[in-house]
Amino acid sequence: MSHKIFQILNSLGLVAQNRVLHVQFSNASLNNQVFLQRIEGEHTLNQGSVAELLCLSTNAHIALKQFIGCQVAVDQVTDTGQFFRTTGIITEASQGQSDGSLTIYNLTLKDPTALWHKRRNSRVFMNKSVRDISEILFKEWQGKSPLFASSLTFDTAGLTKDYDVRPFVMQSNESDYDFLTRLWRSEGINWLIDESQLFVADPKASIQPQVLRLIDDNQNYQALERRSLRYQRSSATEQFDTITQVKAERRLQPTSVHVQRWQADALQQEEGSGSVQGTQKHSENYDNASLNLEDAWHVSPAWMQDPKGEDQATASGNSQIEQLNQHINAYHHLSSKQFTVSGNVRDAQVGYWFELNDHPELDQHDSVDKEFLILSKHYYNQNNLPKELQQQLERLLPKDKLKAAELDSQNPEQRHFAELNVVRRNIKAVPEYNPLEHRPAAHPQRARVVGLEGESIHVDQWGRIKVRFLFTRTDDHSHDGGAGSNDNDTDSAWVDVLTPWAGAGYGARFLPRVGEIVVIDFFDGDIDRPFVVGRIHEAECHPTQFDQKGQLPDTKKLSGIRSEEFDGKGFNQLRFDDTTGQISAQLQSSHAASQLNLGNLSHPKDKAESEGRGEGFELRTDQWGAVRAGSGLLVSTHKQDQAQGVHLDANEAKQQIEGGLNNAKALSEVAKNQQTDPLEVLENLKTFIEQIEEKDQDKAAAFKQALMILTAPNSIALASNEDIHLSADAQLSQTAGDSINLTTQKNLIAHAQNKISLFAAQEGARLYAGKGKVEIQAQGDGADLIARKAVQIISTEDKIEISASKEIVITAGGSQIKINGSGIFPVTGGKFEVKAGQHLFMGGGSANFSSSLPPPPKRGQGVLELLHDYSHGAFVKGAGYTVTDNLGKVVNGKLDDKGFARVSGLATGSVKVLFDPDPRNPWDEASDFKRKVEWPNQNDAEGSVGIASGNKGLTETLKNDFKKLSQLADNVKSVQQKIESVKKIKDQGAQALLPMAIEQVLGGSDGSKLSQSFVSQNSFMPSSQQSNPLRMLTQASSDKTAITKIQSPFETFV
Repeated sequence: MSHKIFQILNSLGLVAQNRVLHVQFSNASLNNQVFLQRIEGEHTLNQGSVAELLCLSTNAHIALKQFIGCQVAVDQVTDTGQFFRTTGIITEASQGQSDGSLTIYNLTLKDPTALWHKRRNSRVFMNKSVRDISEILFKEWQGKSPLFASSLTFDTAGLTKDYDVRPFVMQSNESDYDFLTRLWRSEGINWLIDESQLFVADPKASIQPQVLRLIDDNQNYQALERRSLRYQRSSATEQFDTITQVKAERRLQPTSVHVQRWQADALQQEEGSGSVQGTQKHSENYDNASLNLEDAWHVSPAWMQDPKGEDQATASGNSQIEQLNQHINAYHHLSSKQFTVSGNVRDAQVGYWFELNDHPELDQHDSVDKEFLILSKHYYNQNNLPKELQQQLERLLPKDKLKAAELDSQNPEQRHFAELNVVRRNIKAVPEYNPLEHRPAAHPQRARVVGLEGESIHVDQWGRIKVRFLFTRTDDHSHDGGAGSNDNDTDSAWVDVLTPWAGAGYGARFLPRVGEIVVIDFFDGDIDRPFVVGRIHEAECHPTQFDQKGQLPDTKKLSGIRSEEFDGKGFNQLRFDDTTGQISAQLQSSHAASQLNLGNLSHPKDKAESEGRGEGFELRTDQWGAVRAGSGLLVSTHKQDQAQGVHLDANEAKQQIEGGLNNAKALSEVAKNQQTDPLEVLENLKTFIEQIEEKDQDKAAAFKQALMILTAPNSIALASNEDIHLSADAQLSQTAGDSINLTTQKNLIAHAQNKISLFAAQEGARLYAGKGKVEIQAQGDGADLIARKAVQIISTEDKIEISASKEIVITAGGSQIKINGSGIFPVTGGKFEVKAGQHLFMGGGSANFSSSLPPPPKRGQGVLELLHDYSHGAFVKGAGYTVTDNLGKVVNGKLDDKGFARVSGLATGSVKVLFDPDPRNPWDEASDFKRKVEWPNQNDAEGSVGIASGNKGLTETLKNDFKKLSQLADNVKSVQQKIESVKKIKDQGAQALLPMAIEQVLGGSDGSKLSQSFVSQNSFMPSSQQSNPLRMLTQASSDKTAITKIQSPFETFV
């Protein structure tokens, strides 16, 4: 039964050697049951091949599954007697009409890439080129599908370029065919399905796998075996296959191409060479420029490789823009003119070229213009059945299947036909590539943040993260050590994170943490350009719990931000409570419960309403706190409703201080009139008030100095369970409209370096000791007790002793008693009356004087202020200094960023200041220290005192200087300078000595180095000097012959 079809054919004379079509199935059981009557197919470059096979069989019960997946070879007998082979895989089979003796089977033959359409997948590739990905997938298919492995081989010999290594490529819900072909399109790579054996010697030759060739250059296309084809009008007597019809087609295409994209590392739009005109001419009537048909593309942004180059990805740049521009231009050129040729050529193969001869028009061109590359082929061929069998077949076959008659109605006897779409070989063949169409649809999706083991946040310098896409499977990524499905930093390239604010070093930063679920979207809908748009609360990742309490919807009126400590339970939060009547805001760190609470304060809430704990603001912590304001600080409880005033409105404090100043001035004048000490603080208070005022009314109030003001309309309490310390380098002043009360449970001790002066204007002064003695001593001088009226010295229970080491004089009216070592001498102009119960006059004797006092106190310590700057006003920041006082004490330190330092603990008197070498280039103009010096300074009322006290030391310096002049006789310039200095001494006196003394100490010029010191004399200076401290300016020589800057010591006074 299985051989009956071939028995019938043989009996009708259609033996094997007379057939023009032969078919061979890899399923050997079908070879004796199925007869191929006709083949009709399409084969296209950058698509593949498909053919419909019309088969006959006398067996009406062949299971269709026997056809599916079967490899098939169809051999067509050519005009030269060769067998031209077409192979493939049966992907579809259907049973047609049957009349009881004959049954039709329709089979669909496709190349093996048809299998790629049947597998859809989602996966990622890191740091791979398109060529790498193609080889990985092909090898994977060969390992997983025996049918594929036996049906197709892979040939990349036609690739001539080095392809970019892409940091990230995603396959997203795509068939492997769509995925690979879109990659090939993007790189301008053509794919061609070819045969391992185009010609076989015997139709029974074993079926060989087809070849998938990747080609990027026209030079890699082969020529047909016959190499040339003849053009010939259709003729039944023609012995060889020919081209019978040539039709040229021209289509208007864009005349120029412009491609641009965003280049993130350059922070600009990248456009390569801009708009590039095509080289092909489209019209005889208009040139390309005047047609001005621009194909302008804005494509997805450039990829960004690892900042450290660890991914080894190709750096993105203009070359990729240029390549895409050329690709699109080449496709326009390819599409602008093509040819459709038809004839009866049976062995024409797509992806091969031939030379067309004997065409009347083409023969007028150069030979290169007669070479054509076959882009596609539509063909059919059929066996010539005996008439009876053909009629039987036509009754079973639908009329629409008989296309041979439609293709050549003028010659119904023609059994084979081929229509070729060709292009001149010198026109580059490229696949069509539409960046917006040849890609999968991209939609937002979830991903999990990943990173290095042990890291909670894994980012690069741009804040990009790595993620694992949730669709990835381990098996799909085994080719690369599981990269893509490892749950670590190998699972993706760096992915941008969207942030609400991104500036140059400023903006908002909330970096996703490892393990979090993020939402991914794609720039310009490009599946290979993912970025993070945000995060979602799901499952155990519940919504934000402020203060780690409460749940939604109970706390829905709370909003804000709460972070979480890495590997801990602490947090930071910014919380807004918009509950009606309970509105508040909080900035909190859980460490030490450090909080700034504003508004209607409340305890942390876990329900809609909260428990109040106060109103206003609270800044609190369980640990240490500090408040610093570099330009001034105002702490006030004076009311300012609705913040209508300026924030440094200290008018109330100013008025209070001014009132105290006026009262103090009046009382000080009274004290002055009573010949006691006036207050020294008055000018300081006046200056302080001036620092509060803002002269420019157009500006907000601002202190002129870094003041601190504490003011209240009612009382201010300062309390401590231990000590309270008040310290000032200058003066402490207290004024009160009423009383100043001092109480202590132990001792009240007051010390003054100079003096203590107390004055009571109205009601006297009292000093009581409830217990113990009252001692008043003048340890270095005398003591005066003066009263306008009576003076009483009373001992209510003991004696009164009056003693002196030399003499006691008691005078009243015109009488006097003088007591000294020589005796007792009463003197009076009146009577001398003595009343006593007994008068005893005995021999001479003497009394011992045993009272003693400690020696006077030594002078105290002073404060030295240093300021070091250049002549253009810039400060010498961080310069080192060494200060030696007149007792030999050495103090080292560094100036601050304003060239200033305060040195305390020095003995009063002269000091030596030594600055470290200046690091600047001595020849740099900016390092000049030269400055005009006035001595004494006009602001220093007592400057001459300082000079006078230093004359002795300067005179010695001058003597040494004269001695050195004799040693520098060979230096004429130096000698002249010294002479000029002597003249200045004669003319200006001691004022001219200072520069010479400095130069002497320096040993010569130091490159115009200037040092400036401010000296605060403290209590050892008269009051006039304390309010206007002595200022000393010193200057070295401006001689630029110095090789390097050396230290510049100078002397001043403390």
